[in-house]
Amino acid sequence: DRQQALEKAMHALNKREYEILRYRRLYEPPKTLEELSNEFGLSRERVRQIEVSAFQKLQTEIRQHYVH
Repeated sequence: DRQQALEKAMHALNKREYEILRYRRLYEPPKTLEELSNEFGLSRERVRQIEVSAFQKLQTEIRQHYVH
């Protein structure tokens, strides 16, 4: 099912990518770039870049392994 595919695909991400994507896309309400910037010791822009990259990696993983 979709939830299992998502969970398996999330394993392709490194720890920081996983955490940022989870906090930004799966939390209610999502954490802000500012909050994550402080938490990870990165600029807001770098957090945003990691989020975008991780989301693209996740989409690629799902397409390669779970979409028939």
